[in-house]
Amino acid sequence: MDRRDKPDTALVIITSAILIFSVLFFGSVEIWSSALIEVCVFTLIIIWLVIRAKTGHPLHADKTVISRKERYMFIALFGLLAYIIIQMLPFPSTILKYIAPKSFELYSFYSVDKNPGMYISLYAYKTQIEFLRVVTYSLFFTLLAFSIKDMHTLGWLLKILSYFGFGLAIFAIIQKATWNGGIYWFRELTQGGSPFGPFVNRNHYAGFIGMLIPLTLGLAFTRKRRERKILFGFFALIMSVSLFFSLSRAGIISFFAGIAVFGLFLSRDKFRAKKRWALAAFIFVLFLYLFYLGIDPVIDRFYKTDITSEERFAVWTETLNAFKDFYLTGSGLGTFINVFLFYSPGAITSIYDHAHNDYLEFILEAGIIGAVLLLLFLFFFVRNIFGGSWDGRIGIFKISMLSSITTIAVHSIFDFNLHIPSNALMLSSVFGMAFAVSKMGQEISPDVPVKGGKEIYL
Repeated sequence: MDRRDKPDTALVIITSAILIFSVLFFGSVEIWSSALIEVCVFTLIIIWLVIRAKTGHPLHADKTVISRKERYMFIALFGLLAYIIIQMLPFPSTILKYIAPKSFELYSFYSVDKNPGMYISLYAYKTQIEFLRVVTYSLFFTLLAFSIKDMHTLGWLLKILSYFGFGLAIFAIIQKATWNGGIYWFRELTQGGSPFGPFVNRNHYAGFIGMLIPLTLGLAFTRKRRERKILFGFFALIMSVSLFFSLSRAGIISFFAGIAVFGLFLSRDKFRAKKRWALAAFIFVLFLYLFYLGIDPVIDRFYKTDITSEERFAVWTETLNAFKDFYLTGSGLGTFINVFLFYSPGAITSIYDHAHNDYLEFILEAGIIGAVLLLLFLFFFVRNIFGGSWDGRIGIFKISMLSSITTIAVHSIFDFNLHIPSNALMLSSVFGMAFAVSKMGQEISPDVPVKGGKEIYL
């Protein structure tokens, strides 16, 4: 590894420390921990820029080429951030009346001021908080995307996350077996919950560990020494056991979705037959573990599920009804709990601060405009991932990261994992690693042209 790449390697290790901290402190759902995470990420970005300036090549000397489709991806991301800012800006009432009629109606009805400042967001303060979080995740993604330049650096990050995931799984299983009513055996739950590991909600533990399992499998499949393959395969196995023992139905379903994607991509290459058998062996051993330790609680969890009694389906229905009133501009990021009170039917007795479906909640809060910008970002991101080489370790890492993204994408249909800072930060890191790996693949792919003869450097 080149000496000039050592600072970037150190920064990648620091990012893993930030990610680990965000998990250990209850998923960073408390104000102090989420604020500390944001401060750390912003500080790290500044340090990264200063280091690159001091080395004499802050923006271009390392020849990190940004292609046109990559540029479009970042334009879409910046466009989404800009739109969230627009949601917080005051508009003249005559303009807001046409672009966001429902917001205008609510401001006019509840305001005691004759000329109130009217915003697209129904609660601009909450939108500001969400904006800072989205900026934090975007910066975290960007930092990893351009700090990981080689397999050595990527390997460091994946190994750290795999060791941490294994330790987290062991702790979660032991805590469940010796449960005394408190997280870490001393932190009591004041508002209830269904905790597992350091998370107040078992679904959020399952969402986080579900993203780590495919990454650890990818690491196992790319090791040269057999003992290292077995070691990381064992890590992934224990993480999977802990996911099942969390009794998160959405987590278990999303786990199988991610594994299915992993197997599907492995089946595309005839030279990966051994790895397909290895994946099948992993699933077989997992079920042996579960049967040995006792799979009855998992079966009962699904068997006793009464679809008709699930309130979340009523919440989804009313969220869609609310979306019809805010379809263009949205109600403002972070305002679901404020909007849903107007639409919540009498049959729903609980207060829902989230829709238990990240997609429905986002289109309600961001509207069609925000949804289109997000889809554009995802479209260009996927194009980048599928470009370049799929051979060797690069191909396996791409498969593992797409599997990781699939896992949380499926889980987000049933829950609000992406509103848990640690899980959103983890997804940002997976996106960053996937982007970095795709650039490595493009560098060795002989059929990736530079369009128009233009290159952009960052």
